[in-house]
Amino acid sequence: MKTIITLDEALEKIKQLKNTYYFRRESEKVALSDSVGREISEDIIADSMSPAFDIAAMDGFAVRHEDVYPLKISGKVYAGDGITKIKSGEAMAIATGAILPEGADAVLKIEDADVQKDILYGKALKKWENVFRKGSDYSAGDRIFEKDHRIMPQSAALLYSLGIEKVPVYKKTRAGIISTGTEIYNGMIKNTSAVLIQAFLKESGHESEFIGTVPDDYNKTKKMLLEACEKFDVVFTTGGVSVGERDFVADIIAETGETVFHRVAIRPGKPCAVGIVNNTPVFALPGKPTGAFTALEIVVRRYFTDMPRAMHKITINEDVVLPEKGFEYILFMKIVNNTAIGYGTDIKLFDREYNTAIISASPRSCVVEGYVITDRNIEKGEVVNVYLFC
Repeated sequence: MKTIITLDEALEKIKQLKNTYYFRRESEKVALSDSVGREISEDIIADSMSPAFDIAAMDGFAVRHEDVYPLKISGKVYAGDGITKIKSGEAMAIATGAILPEGADAVLKIEDADVQKDILYGKALKKWENVFRKGSDYSAGDRIFEKDHRIMPQSAALLYSLGIEKVPVYKKTRAGIISTGTEIYNGMIKNTSAVLIQAFLKESGHESEFIGTVPDDYNKTKKMLLEACEKFDVVFTTGGVSVGERDFVADIIAETGETVFHRVAIRPGKPCAVGIVNNTPVFALPGKPTGAFTALEIVVRRYFTDMPRAMHKITINEDVVLPEKGFEYILFMKIVNNTAIGYGTDIKLFDREYNTAIISASPRSCVVEGYVITDRNIEKGEVVNVYLFC
């Protein structure tokens, strides 16, 4: 039996696993509109400059910074107009985004201007003040995106400005999902964890296929796992990963491949195993739905994204007493009136003592706004770090 490892140790091993396996996928080109959420598979290099001209960064007046007021206002220029020109002693009204007239090298903000008929007064300016310089955003040859960058909406906008219509990205990870347990196989309980994993992968921008359920049978489970590891980029299993008499999954991973780790010092989610079978990463999650979700969120998520959850400091409105030391506890919290409370939709999840056995089995317990990670008791009124799902 592998020794239980800390959360930090587990995350370091997940990082190493990702470095070896995650980006080994082939590349494809997709339409820009379909690229958000995907990772770029090669560096993106600019073949032009932006902006192509000196541009006004403010509404105001284009001037020569060394000229002395008063200045004669000789005209107006708007975004989309052609190139104009000013002489020494002149100024020109200019709109944000308009091309700076030839001869001008600064923009006086409109709120700093004093206009008397066609005569301008204002404050002294530095050269290029309030001007978006030609080529200052990027120039030809600049590396705009590094390989492996995950495309965000703002990334797509920049790709568009570069003139890229087809984006080189990695193909989506193809994940296979196996649910173990005679109670699921016989239809005695609903297979909520498989739905959870499929939703997680969809949100992460990847593809999944539910392979099927298998009863608590060593050879049948082994056969299904080996076949899945031949077909998919990664394989998920649920259930059969603890230390019970019919918990076979961790033993099968050890027999057929390599165990990266088995059991992490978190609650819920402790009976989580990660391994490599037939050169394929296998993520074996607990059978209880919130235990599975916790292992997925806190540990396995790091394989698919390095983006941390947003964190907000919030006052907790109740005492939390941990049942056992030596673990990092994930406390699921609703946020009401800027306070964190241990409630589900309309049920109380715990009364002082955080009962992980109950929490882990409750699909409702993680339908909240965020969670707290702690290895110590918390007193009502303390300010805690809440990691947000939204």
